Amino acid sequence: MAPARRSLRSWWVGRDPGLRATKRSARAAVLVPAIFAIAEFGVGDAQTSLFAVFGSAALLLFVDFAGPLPARLQSYLGLWLTGAVLITVATLCSPHAVASVAAMAVVGFAVLFAGIVSPRAVTASTAILLTFVLPVAEPAPASAIGHRLLGWALAGAVCIPAVLLVWTERWHDRLRLRLADAADSVADLLESLATDGAGQTGSDGARNRMGLALGALRDQYEATPYRPTGAGITDVALTSLVSQLEWVGARARDIEPGATPAALADSVADVLMAATGVLRLVASPIRAQASGPGTGTDGSAALAGGAGRLIAARQVATEVALARLVEGADSADPDASDPDASDPAGRNTAGSVRDIDPTFAVRMLAFAVEHLADAALGALGARRADVPSVRRGAQTVRSYARIAAGHFTYRSVWFRNSLRGAVALAVAVAVVEATTVQHGFWVVLGTLSVLRSNALGTGSTAVRAVAGTALGFVVGSLVLAVLGHHDVYLWAVLPVAVLVAGVAPSAISFVAGQAGFTVMVVVIFNILVPVGSSVGLLRVEDVAIGTAVSVVVGLLFWPRGATSELARALFQGYETATGWLVAAIDHVGRESPAGDGSPEFTRALAAAQRLDDAYRQFLAERGAKQVPLPRVTRLLTGCAAIRRSALTLERLPVLATPGAPPPIREVVVARTMVAESCGTVERWFGDVARSLDDPSKVMPAPQPMEARLPPELTDAWSAVRRAGRREGVFAILRLLWVEERLDDLRHLQTELAGTGTDLP
Repeated sequence: MAPARRSLRSWWVGRDPGLRATKRSARAAVLVPAIFAIAEFGVGDAQTSLFAVFGSAALLLFVDFAGPLPARLQSYLGLWLTGAVLITVATLCSPHAVASVAAMAVVGFAVLFAGIVSPRAVTASTAILLTFVLPVAEPAPASAIGHRLLGWALAGAVCIPAVLLVWTERWHDRLRLRLADAADSVADLLESLATDGAGQTGSDGARNRMGLALGALRDQYEATPYRPTGAGITDVALTSLVSQLEWVGARARDIEPGATPAALADSVADVLMAATGVLRLVASPIRAQASGPGTGTDGSAALAGGAGRLIAARQVATEVALARLVEGADSADPDASDPDASDPAGRNTAGSVRDIDPTFAVRMLAFAVEHLADAALGALGARRADVPSVRRGAQTVRSYARIAAGHFTYRSVWFRNSLRGAVALAVAVAVVEATTVQHGFWVVLGTLSVLRSNALGTGSTAVRAVAGTALGFVVGSLVLAVLGHHDVYLWAVLPVAVLVAGVAPSAISFVAGQAGFTVMVVVIFNILVPVGSSVGLLRVEDVAIGTAVSVVVGLLFWPRGATSELARALFQGYETATGWLVAAIDHVGRESPAGDGSPEFTRALAAAQRLDDAYRQFLAERGAKQVPLPRVTRLLTGCAAIRRSALTLERLPVLATPGAPPPIREVVVARTMVAESCGTVERWFGDVARSLDDPSKVMPAPQPMEARLPPELTDAWSAVRRAGRREGVFAILRLLWVEERLDDLRHLQTELAGTGTDLP
């Protein structure tokens, strides 16, 4: 028996990792009947009992806020206060059909649209909607408000302390902890490269540790169900830190020990140490935040100062390196590289940008760390020119309002989804008002529980919802047939019904969850109003009506779904990001590069916002499919990498001399070649993005990786050096830097080609 018990436990733990659903359901199995009993026997009012039992189920089973204790308490209190307001409004509207339908539409839209602000709003949406659906679909006079609020207050008074204090572990934001560990590991590598000279003694071990830390960070990010992608400045910035830090790690790997010429060693060491300092200043406050607010100083002022020192060190290193490249290496210097090395045929044979510019990797690292510092300051609620703390609250509110206003358009994914859900719920209430269904709130809940982001998903879920409800009705009828209508037996069965209703959706299946919930409702209503198994039959009918409403509304408003929307947003993101990069390349060698006000810049940022919205909607979709997030996040990483390349190119110094003659022919040829390479990269990623929505499309083969620099670039480099053209040297350097970034994107193609792109 012991092996069988171990096997059963292993199977259960595999279905419910950490036993979170089991513990949550066991807690509810104790508290829901207890609160119900207090209301039923202590108060003796049917409205109080109804709202106490369903309010406790909502707080214990429908929502589970994560975070430190103060944040969780704030979230639960906010949910309770919101519920109290909605119960009052819904009760006042419930006797009036038109008011009920209109109020349901407004409240449904507001609750669903609030998800654009915070993942916590998404987490609580079902529980919040329940506090409006239940009273508006069960008409009652205004005099019932007090009794209903008493039941809701009883549920909150018992359940909120329970969820905060019972079966709670000391909370750590694992994503922030992984971020801090990864930042420290990159800092360790840079410090070893700066202090070990040639770097052979400690850099190998530091590289391995950095790789493990960055891998753990990526794994944690992909395992986080609701990423912090709200509209607040801290939410958005924290999300971007993951890809930013991975970019820094990739740049750190490019630095080869002992590759720096002696003449440049001091300036390179200064850059590495300044970057190390910034990474330490990023890690410390992020780690402090992981245990919740108030656990340490935010460190934003120190981080802003460290970023300033890094910029100064990078500018000095850039000036030293450019002077050396323009004036030519000292042939007497044994450490000097020969940028004009050529084969017997006279062609330049430089294998990489580092052969021409040996400090390139260090300066690119500095740019990456500067971007990281900006994102980290945003995650701390600050910016490079630090914002006084008294103004941050107002700034956050303005940020929420600005983002929400920007999404109040039919082009917004979140707006369409919120509108679709609001119309579905309003139609369900209208059906309740126009028919004589008993307990009509189940029609509305049927709509809410099965509504999905595409018509096909809705239909599939509707079938399973009705099947699960029918199964629950059969089981509930058998329970009532065996137990009769003896209250003592029903009270004894209720904890088991609550336990199964809570654990089944997570650990077993959606159908089992629907069945378990139906059994629980049959038992509760037979305790409240003994009518036998007809409660289960009524719920089957009501849920069937609700699912029909959800299917119709899904067909009318958004037949394509979140996956198709994400594919379209990815394609637009790659198209606009690459257009921005091509525009920046086209200005290479000219007196003024593409600026922040360029049309390409504006289009790329707008597309990035739409892509973020589509990604968040994709994550929040309630479909039953298992989403291969690594596949999708790699595509988003590629798009962000193109935008970062364009932004980095614009931040480079203007390497053109005002009034200089037109560029020589070789520079024009090289510029055209690099721009065409950008277009080829954009088309590849565009094909991948389109294949997300069409499984019949074959994943394109990755572009070949060239072992050496393109001959157009090396020929142009040799030509400008021979001509002594300072502005030509600057122009080719920028093109070389772009080519290096394109090489990174080709490496990403190889990674993506091994994963496939169809989303099951």
